[in-house]
Amino acid sequence: MFNNHRIPFSFASAALAISLISASPLANAANFARGQELFEDHCQACHNDFHRPDDRNVKSLSELRKRVEAWSAHAATDWKRDEIDDVLEYINRSFYKF
Repeated sequence: MFNNHRIPFSFASAALAISLISASPLANAANFARGQELFEDHCQACHNDFHRPDDRNVKSLSELRKRVEAWSAHAATDWKRDEIDDVLEYINRSFYKF
């Protein structure tokens, strides 16, 4: 017989497990690595001066996100939201540190 009380609990358990996994350092490391790969493949040829803090015009994380989204569209990369998040994670942790 089908037990209705177990279904919400199993969904809640699965959601909790997914959120814990995605918040883990290993998941963040994977996102950082994918962001680095995407940046190096699609951005670095033109944007290779991030190591010079005085040359940066972006002053906040939200502004940096807007720039990554805009350049994703401009370069026709067709990045999904998670890919934009990964590039943002890589650029921020490596260069901006907001």
